Amino acid sequence: MLTSNRTETAVEIRPGVDRPDWSVVTTPAARAALGGRTAARAGLLDMWSHALEAAEDLVWRATLRIYGDSGRPPRIDEIADGANLSEDRVRALLRKLQLRDLIGLEPGTDTIRYAYPFTQAETGHLVWLKGKVMYALCAIDALGVGAMYRADAPVQSTCRMCSEMIRVETSDESRALLRVSPSDAVVWYDFAYGGDAAASSCCPTIAFFCSSQHLQGWLDEQMPRRQGVSLAMNEALEVGRAIFGPILREPSSEI
Repeated sequence: MLTSNRTETAVEIRPGVDRPDWSVVTTPAARAALGGRTAARAGLLDMWSHALEAAEDLVWRATLRIYGDSGRPPRIDEIADGANLSEDRVRALLRKLQLRDLIGLEPGTDTIRYAYPFTQAETGHLVWLKGKVMYALCAIDALGVGAMYRADAPVQSTCRMCSEMIRVETSDESRALLRVSPSDAVVWYDFAYGGDAAASSCCPTIAFFCSSQHLQGWLDEQMPRRQGVSLAMNEALEVGRAIFGPILREPSSEI
């Protein structure tokens, strides 16, 4: 079910669980990022505008739980065991999830290539979770991992302009920042969306920068000009929490 309060558009992904979670968004820049995302990515919103069927949701959550626990994409048999479904049923449901741009499969196979926020591609955005190191599809995905798994998940990446190392540590199960190096590092949240997947359109340009000056230098070189929002790290963390925090949340018992 699609719910909306002016720019605060959200989808009820299961009873009592809305995505994005606007309750964690306190800064104007994070609000502008999520609002601009909705306006610019109408195609993505269309795919997300209806809640998943119960079996689709079950497979989606099983996929991400196993991915987070093992540090790699789960196999069909592992998802089938986790969801208590047949392997053939899982294969069919994974294809449906791909049509909703929630996972990506290797062409012509049933092998999972990515499941937001994780990917097998070497994106440069590294996340530490449960003793495993994984790649995230973009800077916001990396910052959203901890909220999704209710854990502190350190992030390491590099400045898109100069390749300086950037490190982000969180506290309180990724509800707050603990340490950012360099301290004035920022995130560019790009609004681009094309084709049928965020992974190949906006994700490659949602990136970390060591400073606002280097972000501006990078933007000045882009043709055509990029559309998006510059976010301080606390603002980027709010966006990551809002998008990924609800994904594994159980349905509300009050619904």
